[in-house]
Amino acid sequence: MSLRRSIAVRLTLLFATVATLVLAALGVAIYLSARHDLVAQDFIELENKVALISDLAGNGPADGRALRLREALSHHPDIAFHIIDDRGSVLFSTAPALLRAHARLQPIDSTPRRHDWILADGRCMHALHLRQALADGSQLITLLAIDDDRHAAFLQRFRHLLAIAIIAAAVASSLLGGYVVRRTLRPLRTLADEARQITAGRLQRRLNARSAPAELEQLAQTLNGMLARLQQDFARLTEFSGDLAHELRTPITNMLTQVQVVLAHPRSNEAYRETLVSCAEELQRLAQIVGDLLYLAQAEAPGALPSREPVALDAVVDSLLEFYELLAEDRQLTLRREGAARIDGNRLMLHRAIANLLSNALKHATTGSEVRVRLAEADGVCRISVHNTGTPIAPELLPRLFDRFYRGERSRHDGAGLGLAITRAIAQAHGGTVSVVSEPTGTTFELVLPRTRP
Repeated sequence: MSLRRSIAVRLTLLFATVATLVLAALGVAIYLSARHDLVAQDFIELENKVALISDLAGNGPADGRALRLREALSHHPDIAFHIIDDRGSVLFSTAPALLRAHARLQPIDSTPRRHDWILADGRCMHALHLRQALADGSQLITLLAIDDDRHAAFLQRFRHLLAIAIIAAAVASSLLGGYVVRRTLRPLRTLADEARQITAGRLQRRLNARSAPAELEQLAQTLNGMLARLQQDFARLTEFSGDLAHELRTPITNMLTQVQVVLAHPRSNEAYRETLVSCAEELQRLAQIVGDLLYLAQAEAPGALPSREPVALDAVVDSLLEFYELLAEDRQLTLRREGAARIDGNRLMLHRAIANLLSNALKHATTGSEVRVRLAEADGVCRISVHNTGTPIAPELLPRLFDRFYRGERSRHDGAGLGLAITRAIAQAHGGTVSVVSEPTGTTFELVLPRTRP
């Protein structure tokens, strides 16, 4: 398992590191607390001895002070004493020379004050150095000290136990943390296993989002949405491939049949010419299909608009109405534009989209009726509607009119069925939509486009 890719290993190492640092910090805090308590106990013991010295020296005759102090303090080997009376006589002393030399350089306190002294040989001593007033008016200069190494052996054992406990706790925390991490990531592995079972032939399968934790539920739903879109696109691609094969097969079959018939027996020049003319028509149809497919692919590509410019749609519509005027006269149709609008878009693409709608309307308009193009601007969008009077389109056909190669009732449609698909692609490239409404009074195609860049 790769350390770079494994979330479980990363989380386990992170958890182990954090646990080790926390335990180490806790161990240091415990050790320092224990050492502080031991030092505090040393000073408490020294303060108790100060009180004892005061009682021993103040109760009884002055000439027996030395004996009383010796008998009471001589059985405390861990404490260094140096007691001097106000005449400079040493009453009792167990302090080493270095401690006494250091004390002579330090001020004498009137009340017990805790000192940590570092002697010339590097030893640390916890000391009380004070002047004690006795009941009879005399004074004692008292020095009491305890070597910091008194608890060294205990603290060393305590450090070793803390280190062993910290290491054991860190290892246990790491193992338990790794188990918890792997158990927590089990739903993610389950989702991965379910995702691996989804193939091109199983796009209908979905991830079980309900059983996933809340943190993964949104991811599972997002993936399910992506799978739904892929399934839809895959189905459209499959249908498109079949339609494309059918559209290309028909003219190719026609040409092949005609050529084989002509080549089967000797023919006149006129027969050969008719065959070539028919093949040219089929080739022209193939070229039209290929050209429309290329244009459609370009219109549906991300960033399909090669450029944008201010476009006066009324001028575009007027030029198209002028172009289709002769065709309209042959069918006794009236062409009319209502309103005006401006939009930021690609002039050539908008020209083709409106031309496709006009061409479609002219094909299916009733003889002697009117084809009307209406332009309007409102709420930051531009609406382009093309209305013709004719046989209504069946409601079940409306949702598929803009699909590639879909022609519904073939008697109603000519061409390869790509014009409306191209119109939809152009509308989407401009950030808009195209829709159709068909009623007994007529059929209306409407383009809704944002006036400025979306």
